[in-house]
Amino acid sequence: MSRVRPHRGKDPEKAPYLEVWGDTVVGKSLGISVLIGSVMGAAALLGATALFERVVADPALANAYSLLVGIVACLLAGVVCGSFIKPSRIVELAAPDPAAIDEVIEVMREQRHGLGVLADIPEAARAELKELGLYEHFAAAEAKDQAEEDAQK
Repeated sequence: MSRVRPHRGKDPEKAPYLEVWGDTVVGKSLGISVLIGSVMGAAALLGATALFERVVADPALANAYSLLVGIVACLLAGVVCGSFIKPSRIVELAAPDPAAIDEVIEVMREQRHGLGVLADIPEAARAELKELGLYEHFAAAEAKDQAEEDAQK
């Protein structure tokens, strides 16, 4: 789980955040980035078009090269904006809720194929589950499944 808190102690209700495509951004930074990207992309496209129309004999090929230069300029603008406009929020990881984890695992147990067996997954996956603190939850659910099977016999 993660929680977003505003940078420099700003009140989240007063912060100039916008939600764009599922992400939270500062409107001013977004506007500056769009402006930089538009100017760099358009300038590169127009400049490359003027150059390639003189150098390349085939107009379609000149347009294709110009478009490629414009795309590269847009990518370069992204790098420029990313290096000058720093993040204005801090993401903190919250401690996982064991009850919520167990609830999700219970839902997974009820699915058609169930959870399976921990011994059947690769060692790397088991190590990752242990590192994330999830192995014990899955082991407890597996033990619960085994106890239910034994009770039915």
